[in-house]
Amino acid sequence: MKLVIITCAFLLAPAAAAQETTTYDYDALGRLEKTSTTGGQNNGTVNQVQFDKAGNRVNYTTTGATGTPSNGMKVIVLPLNGFTVIAIPNPWAAK
Repeated sequence: MKLVIITCAFLLAPAAAAQETTTYDYDALGRLEKTSTTGGQNNGTVNQVQFDKAGNRVNYTTTGATGTPSNGMKVIVLPLNGFTVIAIPNPWAAK
């Protein structure tokens, strides 16, 4: 019986996700300044970090991200309880 379940799981599993490549750019002090992702579901996503003269992070920008839920739903994942997912509706989201 276990063999049948395992075989069915492999047959029903989705095709492997497209590969992603993330490029990391650092400044002269070794701080992460930018990440760029190509391929996969995050294709075209760029994260940029800006620092002030004292070295404090003052801005973190993400561009090219897609797939934001239209309902504004957020979730909490509890890894201690078998990765239980709890949905939290946004009462101010457009309906």
